Amino acid sequence: MNANNPIGIRLRQTRKDLDLSLADLAKRSGVAIGTLSQLERGMGSPSLRTIERIALALGVPIYWLFEVQGRGDESGDPVVVRSGQGIALTVTEDGMNKTLITPRSFEPMQLMTVEMQPGSKSGPGYFRHEGIDVGYVLSGSLHLEVDGRLYVLSSGDTFAFDSHLPHRFENRGGSRAEVLWINTKSKLSGLPEPEGQKAADSLPLAGGEKAESRPQ
Repeated sequence: MNANNPIGIRLRQTRKDLDLSLADLAKRSGVAIGTLSQLERGMGSPSLRTIERIALALGVPIYWLFEVQGRGDESGDPVVVRSGQGIALTVTEDGMNKTLITPRSFEPMQLMTVEMQPGSKSGPGYFRHEGIDVGYVLSGSLHLEVDGRLYVLSSGDTFAFDSHLPHRFENRGGSRAEVLWINTKSKLSGLPEPEGQKAADSLPLAGGEKAESRPQ
C-alpha cells in the first residue's frame, strides 16, 4: 500500500473496522470492486463523486478519508483508545499490572484493567484519596477491604466506594485475577509523562495516594 496516499489507508482501515469486504462496500457504494481495490493500494485518481459515494457508504464525512491516522498513531486521541493501545501504568508491587484504557487526556474518570497474580496485593498499608472507586471482577477472585470490612469478590461481582475510606486489596486465590477498575482522581498515579518529560513517580494502587498504616 502506498503510505503517501491517505485515501487508500483510511479507506482500508475504515472498511476493516466496519467488517466489510470489498464486495460489500462495492454493493453499498455502487463503486466497482476493482476501483476500490486500486484505491486501497494507492492507485488511481478517484473523482470527487466517487469519494462522496464511498464516504456515504461508510457513514463517514468526506474529509475522514483524507486524514492519515493509523492505529499506531492514535495514542493521543481524546476520544478513542484502540484495542491493545492502552497505557501501561507504573506499579511498584510485584505480580500486578495496570493498564489505562481511556484517553489519558480524559481527566474526569480513568478506566483501567488491573491484573493480579496469586499472592499479589496493593501494598502493606491502606489507601485513601479523592474521588470514587468502582470495579467489576472479570476473572479470578479479589479480597477487598474497605473501612475495616472485608469482601471476597469473584468473577461477575462489582464494587463501589468513596475513595476517602481506607481501603486495600489482594489476590488470595490460586489463579490470576483481572478487574475492570474505575477511578475519578484528578491525577492518576503511575501514569508515564509524555515523551520528553520526566517520568511520573510510581505508586502502587490503581489511582491511589501513598499507603498509610491504619490503627488497629
